[in-house]
Parts: sequence; structure tokens; C-alpha cells
Amino acid sequence: MDLIAAIDLLDGAAVRLVRGDYARRAASVADPVETIRGWVRAGLRWLHLVDLAGARSGRPVHLDLAASLAGAAREVDAAVRVEFGGGLRDTDAVATALDAGMDLALLGTAAVTDPDLLARSLERWPGRIGVSIDVRDGRPALDGWTRSADADPVALAQGLASAGVAQIVVTDVQRDGTRSGPNVGLLSRMRRAVPDVRLVAAGGVGSRDDLRRLAAAGVDGAVVGLALVDGTMSIEEALAAVAAGAGVA
Repeated sequence: MDLIAAIDLLDGAAVRLVRGDYARRAASVADPVETIRGWVRAGLRWLHLVDLAGARSGRPVHLDLAASLAGAAREVDAAVRVEFGGGLRDTDAVATALDAGMDLALLGTAAVTDPDLLARSLERWPGRIGVSIDVRDGRPALDGWTRSADADPVALAQGLASAGVAQIVVTDVQRDGTRSGPNVGLLSRMRRAVPDVRLVAAGGVGSRDDLRRLAAAGVDGAVVGLALVDGTMSIEEALAAVAAGAGVA
């Protein structure tokens, strides 16, 4: 299982929100460039950047900032992989993100509302398109978590797997930015439903034990944001927990 460090981009700053509420910032990253460099020096190999302003507006807003953060990470280790989501609602936006140096473009709302876009993107960029399924009250949350779709998230994941997406990120919105623990039940159901797709867990991870539970659930990656930003868990502790896998104490 990979550790994936997350930073959200909003109003020109690097932040972490509480439960996707744009008015509730759990933390801000004073120096995101140096923070990311420190994470990579410690051994981090995956970075998860979300353009919250872009998700809300329907077009990328902070792609330049994301590109600079990706560049800072790769100055330390060129092998770092960066995934980016938020406002990717047409092929021009996806192309711009990938051309800016993102390894993986994460579709969210568009994957639910525009299946033709998903199909075109998968055909044009095989292996570089992922989808974020953000779940609130049992339903996919859309448009920067401002509304919900009438769909079953597990069935949605199965359809995405059949379509050939490279990765599915599942976020429990109610737990995101809270350190209250991941929704292991949902993730276990997802794992059984899509056994052959890279599955990444997000939302609520705040301890070594949380990472142990995710490893036992069989997910391929764990997104950790607030716990790293506010110092609840050091990058070294998180990496050690992930390396230990299901044997983490």
C-alpha cells in the first residue's frame, strides 16, 4: 500500500478543509513547497493535489500552483508521482493538467455526468485517467461536494472499472479533514466490487492504526492530509506504518 500525501488548493493557498466545507479550514500550509520537499526527502513517492476552487467552478483554477508543487517534489526525487483533480470537465482541461506535469488526471463530477468525456479521455490517455468517487450520505457528491447524485457508489465504481480507469479514489466526505478514521466498511465493499483496479482510500486517516486497517482491507493506497499537515502524525511515522502493512501495531 502506498502513502499518498494530500494538499488542497483554495484561494491561492494550500489548505485542508473539514468535511469538504469551504468555510471550515482545518489547517493551512504556511510553506507548501518546503513541506512537500521535506515529505519527499523522508521517502514520500505519491502526492495528491486537489484544486478545490476548480472543483467548485468547473474548471482548473490552481493548476500553476499545482505544477509548482509537483516541480518542487521532483527537484528532490524525479520519481515522485503526482495526481491532480478538481475542475477537469472537458478534454482541454485534462490535456492541460497532464501537459503541466501531472502523472494522473482525476475526474470527479464529469465521470458521473459526462460518460462521453470519460470514454474519450480513457482512449486518448490510457493509464493516466483516474476517477474520484466522493461519497456523502451514501451517494456520490458532485461539483466540489456542493450537491449529490442519485447513484450507488459501488455500482459506479464497477462501471468505471469496466471502462478501464487506472485508479479509483474513494473519499468519505463526512470524515475528510477530521482524523476520525476511514470508512473501512465502504472501502471493503469497494475492494470486493473492483478487485482488479488500483483502489485508493481517502478521508479520515489520522493514525498508524488507521493505516493498518486500510492495509488489511486490501486498498492500494491511502491518502493522508490533515494528520500530516497539523503534525498529528509525522511523515516518517506514516511511511513506517505503510511499509509495515497489515503488521502495523
